[in-house]
Amino acid sequence: MTAYTVQMEQLPKLCATWSAQYGVHVPMALGNGFYDFAPWRPGAEIAFEYDVAYNSLKRFFMPPREDMVAFDVQSCTASPVFAAPPTLLFGVHPYDIKAVTQLDQLMEAVSLDQNYFSRRDAVVIFALTPLAVADTAFWASVGADKVDRGYDLYWTKTGPGTFHVEVGSGKGEELLLAAGPLPPATAGSREAARKAQVRATKLGLSRKLLYDWHETPHVLERSWNSSVWHRKAEKCLACGSCNIVCPTCYCFDIREEVDESLKTGRRFREWDGCMLSGFALVAGGHNFRAQAAERYRHRYMRKGKYIFDKIGELGCVGCGRCVRACTSKIADPCAIFNTLWEERRHEI
Repeated sequence: MTAYTVQMEQLPKLCATWSAQYGVHVPMALGNGFYDFAPWRPGAEIAFEYDVAYNSLKRFFMPPREDMVAFDVQSCTASPVFAAPPTLLFGVHPYDIKAVTQLDQLMEAVSLDQNYFSRRDAVVIFALTPLAVADTAFWASVGADKVDRGYDLYWTKTGPGTFHVEVGSGKGEELLLAAGPLPPATAGSREAARKAQVRATKLGLSRKLLYDWHETPHVLERSWNSSVWHRKAEKCLACGSCNIVCPTCYCFDIREEVDESLKTGRRFREWDGCMLSGFALVAGGHNFRAQAAERYRHRYMRKGKYIFDKIGELGCVGCGRCVRACTSKIADPCAIFNTLWEERRHEI
């Protein structure tokens, strides 16, 4: 694989060059130990040692609210709305890239989501080997510590001011060399990058599943009647925070609104979540998942079994965002999966 060596002092010029074509977003410190992706500006300090971005990157491909159709009431005409601002995400950890590639698969299944892919095609992703791990994360134990697709460049910090950069696409190489030629990576640089990635995997195992993650669907299919669902759901506030911050949740509701003149309007979609009490409410006031325990179980079944049955991957990449966001402290997939595994193990 083609690779180059980049020095820290070259980054400002590169970012400035990229920003002429793209809205460049980089990880930045928010204070109080939190980080998130924010627009790059000259002089911005990139947080290379961030543990996890507070918000997931799905917002760049499927915004919290997105117009889909514009219509004219008087003429009874309508036209699709596609917004796809050119965006470059610099410094994305492997687990978040895995989440994006999973969304790619799910959003093209059955019927291609054109709004999603219009944005997806406009986004360039530069990966970054993690240097820190959140205390709520367990991504290495669910196979999300490495990715071999879904990125245009893969950056690994190999020294205080040095990066090893692997090329993942022609577009990525073009952007990397946009500010001038760069030296090819040496054998020493490749070895340093390999060791850094091994360290990242070990770091990511600070929290982990107690079993092989591939067994999660089997653990869940035997746990339908577990007391865990009712015990934990008693504390659920149905706030939906776990859904909102999850990088692989993609449920949405579609609504329409007309302007004050009653002449034109918009059809739009906005995020929805299976943990909200009204998510499964249908016509006639019927709710096929009215109980909190039913919604709680469904979320874990979806993350640990239903998505796996579709694409062979867990619907959870172990980022730990839901653990941080849950005010009731019940949204920890690692703890729940391990508890269910222990229950089933003792039954045998």
